[in-house]
Amino acid sequence: MSSRDLLDRRVLVVLGKGGVGKSVVSAALGLRATAAGKRAVIAEADGAESMSTLFDRGAVGYEGAEIAPGLDAMSISPSQAVEEYLLRMLKFRLLYEVVFRNRYIEPFMNGVMGLSDLITIGKVMDLEWSRADGSHGPDPKGPPKYDLVILDSPSTGHGLSLLGAPQAMMDITRVGPLYGNAKLIRDLLADRARVSVLLVTLAEEMPVNETIELYAKLRETVDIDVAGVVVNGVRPKLFADEESAVHWDELRAAALTSGDERAAAAVADGERAIRERERAEEYIARLQSAIPLPIIEVPLLAQRDLDVRALTEIGAGLEWNS
Repeated sequence: MSSRDLLDRRVLVVLGKGGVGKSVVSAALGLRATAAGKRAVIAEADGAESMSTLFDRGAVGYEGAEIAPGLDAMSISPSQAVEEYLLRMLKFRLLYEVVFRNRYIEPFMNGVMGLSDLITIGKVMDLEWSRADGSHGPDPKGPPKYDLVILDSPSTGHGLSLLGAPQAMMDITRVGPLYGNAKLIRDLLADRARVSVLLVTLAEEMPVNETIELYAKLRETVDIDVAGVVVNGVRPKLFADEESAVHWDELRAAALTSGDERAAAAVADGERAIRERERAEEYIARLQSAIPLPIIEVPLLAQRDLDVRALTEIGAGLEWNS
């Protein structure tokens, strides 16, 4: 079980069920990278624009933009990624328009062959290849444009299909340029020194169940490293030690016998927090027994609208529990 720092990778794929906070974790990772002196980019799949909202700025689009010092973001639209890739291969826009804008061929390439998934994950490879001087390719020279590429992936099912697209294309084509490109992407994903998946979940029944299933499917279907699990929005422990717990029992008894409604309400809030923490610990224990990897707990924050300061705070805590 490896617990090397997340920033040691070149590519991190943030993956999990919808609504568990993947974009928040991606943004926090990006800010942690910049705090360590690295230049990072967050690539959002399926044309999403979550970073624009989190960083309170306009849409970054497919061309991308800087959202914080040292941190870029881009929104990977599948159609734009496919167009960029095919134009690079075909060289001529007219040929692209005639062949791949054909109403019969385009659905086949994207639906049957999964071309859009392949090229979306291929764009991530392209970002990893990119160099500061503008060059890119499988054997690039010079310093990289980005030290860390973070893929804020779509929810579980589509995220799995993205990661499985290179092997699927290799199985379909067998030979040719698409096969060769798919193999390059597949080989990058399999490089455990450069690429890892980071699973994100909540300490709740359905997300935990889906995360355990996702981990099993990843091991079965994709040759890729899984770095660990981030459990988002975890209720912090109410007591730092046993002595504090004893004092709580004393305060609780005094409050309930005082007849003070405000004291009783405060006790009720405390008991609710204790129960939520106990349930979270049970779900985390299930994760630990099913997934033999490091786990990071991201504490539940009081503020609902996260700003850069809160994201930076989350990022600083994205280290493996000892």
